[in-house]
Amino acid sequence: MIIHAAEPHRHDLAAEGCPERGKHAKALRKRALMEAATAVFAEHGYDAATTRAVAERAACSEGLIHRYFGGKRGLLLALLDEKADRFAEQMRAALPDRATLDEELARIFLWPLESMWEQRAFLRVCVSRAAIDPEVGHVVGLHLNARRVEVIAEKLRRHRAAGHVRDDVDIDAVAYAITGMNLASGFFLQAVFDLDRDEVRQMTEQIARVVARGIAADCAETAAARDGGRKAD
Repeated sequence: MIIHAAEPHRHDLAAEGCPERGKHAKALRKRALMEAATAVFAEHGYDAATTRAVAERAACSEGLIHRYFGGKRGLLLALLDEKADRFAEQMRAALPDRATLDEELARIFLWPLESMWEQRAFLRVCVSRAAIDPEVGHVVGLHLNARRVEVIAEKLRRHRAAGHVRDDVDIDAVAYAITGMNLASGFFLQAVFDLDRDEVRQMTEQIARVVARGIAADCAETAAARDGGRKAD
């Protein structure tokens, strides 16, 4: 699941009040409400957050939340969908292609340590709701996590084409495993279990090296040579 990196700087619509008229007024009102919901959910948690607080933060009518989203739950689902739509682009921008497999995997594993730490308050909302609301879990898994898997798999396939990854490696399975480890280290170890962040980084660097060695093209050659040596003995 992961969700994602800190948002790039954007105009704060909520701070200026809810747009009342104009060609794009509806889209701007929805944007203001979603920006406000992100902040209110993160500050108070989903259960304690109210549509009134979101509307006040956005300087919009509370009735617009029900009109556009069908209520608080619909607002959260729309927010997750909207974040998922931008996530792949943000991840690609933050993780430009690297020349070596070791460098690529190191960045893929280390980036979530910062991005998930910055988004830890909102992640608490997403993870807790996903655990008890199947529809939220579906959106998190199908959209947010799947986008991360797509980006990672694309990078691994590029390295396979360059001869860095073994042909027998199941790229999609490895990408899914990496996203799970990202969530574990980026969110649970740091924000939930409150482990020392430097220690988490060191563990994560080691895990990245282990994964790189396990899928590298020369891994098969090394294993074959080792097996051959054992047979000779």
